[in-house]
Amino acid sequence: MFVAFTFGAAGTWAVHHDFSEEPPSGPPLIAFDKMGHLVSVKLNYSNVIEFIQPRRVSIPATPLNLSAGGTTVLLVAKGDCTVASDLTRAQYRDVKHSEHTVTLLLPVPAPLQARVNHDGRAKGGSYFYAVTEHGLQTILPGLQQSTTAMNGALQRAQNEIEQACKQPSMIAMAKENAEAVLGGMLQAIGWKAQFIWK
Repeated sequence: MFVAFTFGAAGTWAVHHDFSEEPPSGPPLIAFDKMGHLVSVKLNYSNVIEFIQPRRVSIPATPLNLSAGGTTVLLVAKGDCTVASDLTRAQYRDVKHSEHTVTLLLPVPAPLQARVNHDGRAKGGSYFYAVTEHGLQTILPGLQQSTTAMNGALQRAQNEIEQACKQPSMIAMAKENAEAVLGGMLQAIGWKAQFIWK
């Protein structure tokens, strides 16, 4: 089984300034709390998942059920997730206008969106490489069995993507990238920032 991840950083906003206004409580030009989420890491996911859905058959008039084989699915899974900081909760602390320094309190980055790409093979998305029935399942009717197996494989892929975005290394990278983006914006207007994650 092979798992591959790639990641990147992004952050783009338009910032406006009205020179007729008095300086706000934080550095001028920037009101982070009105910017929504800052996506600082995007992780691309790919994996080959083998999922086995067993099937059991009940024996009439008894509490017994017997193994009837099952269905094995091979899913080439692809997807992505993003890690973001919710800037609506950002707060300024220790603002020193004379020195142009500020402390910015930010919420710890968290997964914003995690998804399996269902676009299909032709569009670079996930696809089922094989669906194989074994044991008595090969002679038993049951389209639902294959559907259940496919759904199980897709759910496993979804769980893997969500867990990958929660890794401490991803959160640490999201913090680093967010500080680079926000610090650069503040530096561009002559302010130096210290960041505290809460």
